[in-house]
Amino acid sequence: MSADSQWILQQAVYAALRAAPAIKALLGDPARIYDHVPPASPFPYLVLGEATATPFDAKTEDGMEQSLTLHTWSRTRGLKETKAVMAAVTDALDSQALALSGHVLVLLRFEFATTFLESDGLTRHGVQRFRAITQAS
Repeated sequence: MSADSQWILQQAVYAALRAAPAIKALLGDPARIYDHVPPASPFPYLVLGEATATPFDAKTEDGMEQSLTLHTWSRTRGLKETKAVMAAVTDALDSQALALSGHVLVLLRFEFATTFLESDGLTRHGVQRFRAITQAS
């Protein structure tokens, strides 16, 4: 399976998140979702972060197991906003059947989430990881 399945999956995740009404309500319309954050971007926003991919070959199928990490950034006091964005992300992605060009999404599952306060004492950071399995169509 070609490495382009990683980019195709990222595009599908991005599209699903940008289309989700709950995400738009929290991150604006159009939603502030980036893979490179523009300077002086207003909070809150979501970043499509690190990804890993491991190919697997079966007798009849070639596929890719991928993990996607998403980062929520907020400057509100407390965790309410951060956790609301993270919940909306999980709702938009977990177990959803996203359309992938030239590939089939076999599985998309939420794996874990964590939140913490950055060292500046102001910025809340939420991290989520999702696991995906894709196959060439």
